[in-house]
Amino acid sequence: MTEKTENPITTELAKQNVTEAVIAKLKKDYLPLKINGINDKEGYKKVHDARIVCRDTRVLAEKICKKGREEAIKIQKEWLAKEKEVVNQVSEVEQYLKKQEDAIDTEIENQKIRAERLLKLPGRKESVKGLEEFIGELSDEQFMRFDDAHWTDILLIAKGKKLDKQQKEIDDANAKKLLGRTISRENELIALGATLYSDGLGKVYRKGKTSVSEQTIRECIDEGWPKIVEVFKNAVIPEPVKQYPSTSSQAFQPKEVIGNRYAEVSDEENLFRLASQIENCIPVPMKTDEGKKVLAEAMKLIEQAILILRK
Repeated sequence: MTEKTENPITTELAKQNVTEAVIAKLKKDYLPLKINGINDKEGYKKVHDARIVCRDTRVLAEKICKKGREEAIKIQKEWLAKEKEVVNQVSEVEQYLKKQEDAIDTEIENQKIRAERLLKLPGRKESVKGLEEFIGELSDEQFMRFDDAHWTDILLIAKGKKLDKQQKEIDDANAKKLLGRTISRENELIALGATLYSDGLGKVYRKGKTSVSEQTIRECIDEGWPKIVEVFKNAVIPEPVKQYPSTSSQAFQPKEVIGNRYAEVSDEENLFRLASQIENCIPVPMKTDEGKKVLAEAMKLIEQAILILRK
């Protein structure tokens, strides 16, 4: 039969008569006590005396246990200090050995990765054909430097750049083709007698009363262009306006003669040609900022006047 190990704490308390038996007796003797009202002097004294006994027993137990704890804490600190000392010394050796072990493990892993990527090297070289311009020249080591996810990203970026370049070439070719077609159409209209004007917002080709904007020329589909050409072929250019009398000659001719000469063409044509004459005037260069400002404001008014005359 195994003997019960004696508890050193219980033993130390027992030396001062703080035992389970004593505590049990305190409970048995004192818990039944009760003060029967304010006039129960005897009951009050019994409760008071019993409380003093319990207090003294409690204080004694705290004192004994505190002393025991101080010794235990001292021993605990010694254990902790020794633990730290031993662990640090052993860890120094352990970390030295682990560092060598890790280096070998890393080298083994690197060789494994290199062997795997070496097998993928021909495929990676094949995958960059046609993309050299966008990836650049890579050595074998550079080909094997990247993992699969990173390599996929590199290929996607390069392919995106290639597509962008191809689309730009297509767009540039289309723009060049469109520009060439536009110029050809404009030359065709000029050959038919059309004249280029500005309506204040864009360029307009006009022959007689027929006109078409540069934007329409550029955007017109091929099937619709022959219709525009046919209209310009059949458009009539007004007869040139006869020379109006000079100021000096007006003084020697009756007013009705002058009125008849103006009446030889329609008001619309007179207004249109007046707008053209104003538009063809070359403004005098200004030297001062004030002069340039006035000229700019005047040119805006002139452009508005040209629009009004041509309407």
